[in-house]
Amino acid sequence: MIDHRMTHRCLLADIASGEDLYSGAPSQTLQTLLMIGFVTRLPSPDHTYAHFALTEAGHRYLAGLWH
Repeated sequence: MIDHRMTHRCLLADIASGEDLYSGAPSQTLQTLLMIGFVTRLPSPDHTYAHFALTEAGHRYLAGLWH
């Protein structure tokens, strides 16, 4: 069984740390977090890659995953 709390915590922690550089289609987990509104996409000027950032809701969700 997939541990979604651990998956979300790892992904959101990477995004919060700035260690996020994605090209191509986002993973299903990242798509879900984008749709829910926990993550926002920040495209590069030439649109070849994107950085992601946590929204305020994403920060609250990440904080709750540590408890």
